[in-house]
Amino acid sequence: MFQLLGAASASGYIITALFLLVAIGRLARNALHKLTARLPKRSALKHHATASLSLVFFCLLVIRVCFVATVIIDSTIRDDHVKVSGDPERQF
Repeated sequence: MFQLLGAASASGYIITALFLLVAIGRLARNALHKLTARLPKRSALKHHATASLSLVFFCLLVIRVCFVATVIIDSTIRDDHVKVSGDPERQF
């Protein structure tokens, strides 16, 4: 029981941290857009800065979604109702 509470607490902290990282990434993206608005439209620096920050932001979103999906799948697999056996009649 204590291990289950500890795991739920740890995953809650990790999910909260990932949400905070995404929020910080959005703030950084908005700040970068404001800074690059002054650059010429076809500036290489503007293009590379926007592309790299968009890639980092996308990776943060993917990490967050993968972790949430892992927690959901892990909690479903640990449920007593799901049992994998060779007999299809006894799996559920």
